[in-house]
Amino acid sequence: MSEHEAATITANALVKKRAEILFEIGELEKRIERLQTELVHLDAVLRMFRPDFKAEELPVRHRRPTKSPYFRHGELTQRIFDTLRTKGMIASLDVALAAMLDKGLDPESDPVTRTDFVRRVTLQLNALAGKGQIEKVGRGRAMRWKLAKQ
Repeated sequence: MSEHEAATITANALVKKRAEILFEIGELEKRIERLQTELVHLDAVLRMFRPDFKAEELPVRHRRPTKSPYFRHGELTQRIFDTLRTKGMIASLDVALAAMLDKGLDPESDPVTRTDFVRRVTLQLNALAGKGQIEKVGRGRAMRWKLAKQ
């Protein structure tokens, strides 16, 4: 098989794959449209039973983040508690950077992984705060975390 034939076969396969992806996107858009219509109808029926119903005030269910290849089950929570016991008060960035360095990753040269680590640590800190195990101190970039008073 010549290089030209191989390139033609590859290009044809890529065009076919592109068409499949576009088709799938179209199908998902149709499904989203159906679900949005169902939601409108559901809200209308809810208002019939509860005239004061406000959909905006309902909590939104979020997808759980995918498992990280860098952390085994419970490791992030353990790291957070270990750091809190030693330092007393921490920022999510501190835990994320320490975890990256422990795993042989360079936070300066890999901003995507650094952002993922910080996001995961922050999500776990918020979950622990929701359980009453730790407390937020401050807001925004100055936010720190400490162990909750027992």
